[in-house]
Amino acid sequence: MKKILLGMLCAATLSVADGFDQGAQNGFRYGPNLSWGVMGNTPFVWGQWLPQLTGDFYYTWLEPLDELKYGQSLEKNPTYLKMKAAVEASPFYGGYVAGLGLRPFKMNPQFEVNFVYESYLFFKSNLEMVTADVQGGGRIAESWNADYVTDNVWTNDAANYDYAQLFDMNLVMEYAFAGKSIVGTGIHYILSDISTDFAGKSYDYKRNMPVFSRDFLLEFDFYGRLVFNEHWAGVFETNYYRTGYLRHGSTVEKESLGYAMVMAGPQFSWYYGLRSISLEFGGWKRRKSRFYDGSLSQEFLVQLEYQGYFTLPTHRNLSE
Repeated sequence: MKKILLGMLCAATLSVADGFDQGAQNGFRYGPNLSWGVMGNTPFVWGQWLPQLTGDFYYTWLEPLDELKYGQSLEKNPTYLKMKAAVEASPFYGGYVAGLGLRPFKMNPQFEVNFVYESYLFFKSNLEMVTADVQGGGRIAESWNADYVTDNVWTNDAANYDYAQLFDMNLVMEYAFAGKSIVGTGIHYILSDISTDFAGKSYDYKRNMPVFSRDFLLEFDFYGRLVFNEHWAGVFETNYYRTGYLRHGSTVEKESLGYAMVMAGPQFSWYYGLRSISLEFGGWKRRKSRFYDGSLSQEFLVQLEYQGYFTLPTHRNLSE
């Protein structure tokens, strides 16, 4: 029953991806910004990929590094100090995000460095995962799948709340083309700390993979938005995630896990670009075949995403 309910929610609900902010080019103004979004994705065939459903509400302040331009839209090659805070929720976890960013150079390509703190509570969903293929101790593929998660979350014997915090340090490079098209790439180094009673074994629902209670993750991004006209654009995102490796003496307690994901599709925008909806298709693949027990059809995904920016009294010239 839980599998059917979760599948219906993620297939029928709008979504917000963990990737780049696809509406930031039109939505951001210097000074205060408010935005919200929802994201959902699901595999074409149920099995290995756990469907995701998240919603968030963001407050972002962009402080210009040259003359004060509060309320104005971002010009070509903007420079600013970014401060952001957000609340985020899903069926499995909820929490808040806070971060600082700096885009110091008025050049193309542009570089931005960010530090983001994430704090979450698991909602009766912290699970014991197999983190190493050990004879007699289970296989990673036996627990890293949607069936295992949905069979074991929200049970009566699960802890009501468990706590997780993450520290994300990242560097982003973006190149802008004529007509507001962009491509970008980023690298993230993420430290993860999760309270768990399962000998350090847990699950990161946001990145959809097993982790240790104290772990590090590497994330590599390549993304873009290709503008066709006032309303239509094409978007694409590629992500690669990799966790750490832990060995205690001659015992491997955690193997290094990872997967790659590629998504692309159309985006429709309206109201001066402040509202947008994207429909993306793609797939994912784990880095080692022995970590995967599913079929090829279970590796194909569809994702729906909505993003909206609020207009504030300080904002000017929406049509720019």
